[in-house]
Amino acid sequence: MFKPIVLASLLLTAAAQAADTGAYAGLALHRPTIELDAGPVEVNWNLSSFSVLGGYQFHQNFALEGRIAVGANDDKVGEQGDSLTVGIDRSYALFAKASYPLADDVAVYGLAGYDYTKFNADAVVDGKAENVDSSENGLAYGVGFQYAVNDKLDVALEYLVRPDIEDEELKASNRGFGLTASFKF
Repeated sequence: MFKPIVLASLLLTAAAQAADTGAYAGLALHRPTIELDAGPVEVNWNLSSFSVLGGYQFHQNFALEGRIAVGANDDKVGEQGDSLTVGIDRSYALFAKASYPLADDVAVYGLAGYDYTKFNADAVVDGKAENVDSSENGLAYGVGFQYAVNDKLDVALEYLVRPDIEDEELKASNRGFGLTASFKF
């Protein structure tokens, strides 16, 4: 827990010290859904994560953005004797962000980059508890709709697709909607 806080502080400090108008920092709330498709069984976990983000807009249409996230809640499926609880422990991502203005205050954007996410997973099988934490990394991408509240503050609704969760026994997708707010320096 301490490491993400230190990294987030460094990210915000670096963004704040960049007095150029291209630097920005902000916060995000995401509601990803982990969807497991195991033959006839379909299971969904609805999670939440909070992110600190920082970036630099090199051009009106291009920026680089980093994000550090921590999980806000876990979700459980099953019953007392047989269940699986899943949650996001932490996530790190680096994105290239291409945007296209639709009007003075409105733009659409696309994100593509790398994401690492560590998941907490606790299983109870026949009354015996087992920890089955895992992590995934790889290509992440998304799209968003951004509104400039004023010259310094932007808010956005976005949809992110993170790397699928895969091991020998299961494959699950990790995607969902999020809200972001960013402040330009």
